Amino acid sequence: MADSRKVTISEADYLRILVHGTSAFEVLRTALEFELFEKLDAAGGMDVDETAAALGVERQPARILLLGLASLLLLEKRGDKYVNSKMVERKLLREGERFLGPLVDIQAKIINATMVDFAESIRQNTNVGLRRLEGPGDTLYERLTATPDLQKVFYDNMGDASRRAFAQILEKYDFSGIRHAIDLAGGDGSNSVELAKRYPELEVTVMDQESVTQLAAGRIEDPDVRKRVHFHAGDILHDAYPEGADAIFVFHIFEIWSLERNTELLRRCYDALPEGGVCLVYNWVCNEEGTGSMAAGLVSPYFLTLASGEGMTYAPGDMERAALDAGFARVDLHQDMGFSHALVVAHKETAGQEGR
Repeated sequence: MADSRKVTISEADYLRILVHGTSAFEVLRTALEFELFEKLDAAGGMDVDETAAALGVERQPARILLLGLASLLLLEKRGDKYVNSKMVERKLLREGERFLGPLVDIQAKIINATMVDFAESIRQNTNVGLRRLEGPGDTLYERLTATPDLQKVFYDNMGDASRRAFAQILEKYDFSGIRHAIDLAGGDGSNSVELAKRYPELEVTVMDQESVTQLAAGRIEDPDVRKRVHFHAGDILHDAYPEGADAIFVFHIFEIWSLERNTELLRRCYDALPEGGVCLVYNWVCNEEGTGSMAAGLVSPYFLTLASGEGMTYAPGDMERAALDAGFARVDLHQDMGFSHALVVAHKETAGQEGR
C-alpha cells in the first residue's frame, strides 16, 4: 500500500526547493555524514550549543545546519531544543523502518555530478553525463567496473532498493511452481537469496558482470542457500544464458533500455526458455498517462543522462506490449503491486497451446 503521509508546503517553498535543490540535498547529506539524526535521537533533542559540541564544530555552522534542516521540515523545535521529525525517525535514522542513506550515497557520489549534462543528453539522445566518470564502456555499469569503491556504493543502493521492492512481489506472486530460475543482472543476489530462503526446492542462477558476481558470491552465509544460488558471469544482452532454467527474471532492468532493446532482450528470454516456461518482468513504472509518479519523473533523467543513454521509467502497458512483441503468446499484467511497481508474467506456451 502506498504511504499516504503528506507534507504540505506553499507554492513558493515548492519552487524554492526546485531552484535550490542542490543546497537542500547537501543539507540532508551533511546531516547524515555527521550522524546528526542519531545524536539528536540519543539525546532526546539538543540546542545549538549542544549540537555544535556533539558535531565538533563551531556554533555558527551548527546553527546554519539546524536552520536548514528545520526549514526542510526534517527537524522540529521544542523549547530551545531541536528534535527529529517523525519523517526522519521513519526514513533517516539508520535503525528506522526505511533508511534512505544508500540512496543519498549514490546520488552524492555518482549521480548528482552527471545531471548537469541532462540538457545535452536531451539534445544528443545519449548519456552525455557518462563523461564525468572514468573507465571503459558506454554504460554506467561498465564504467563502475573500473572503480570498485563506487561500484560498491551503487550495488549497496540497488540491493537495498531491490529488497524493499521485492517484498511486494513475494506477497503477491507464488514462485513455488518454478524449479530453476535465471536472475538477469541480479546484482548482489539479494532477490535470489531471499527466494532461495523462502522456497527450499528452488535454484537460482544470477547472471551479471564478472566483477559483480565476484562481489556478490561471498555474501551468502547460509550453506544451504549457497548450494542453490549460483553465479554466472556474462553479458545479458549478448552472451548465451545458462541452460536448464524454466523461468527468467527481468527485475529492474526494463527501465534501463529503449523499448526496442527491451523487446530484443525479452526475445532472448523467450528463445532460452522451454515450452511452458515463464519470464517475469518487474520494475518501477510510471502511469499510462505519462504524468507521474514523481519518483518515475525524477529517476527517468538518470537513465538517459548516465545509466544507458536510452532508458526511462515506462508504463505497464509498455512492458506488456514488449513481451507480446518478443513472441510470448500469453501475458498476465499485475498493476497493483505497490511501491510504484508492476509485474508482467509472460508465458511461453507449449506446442499444443500455441494459436489457441
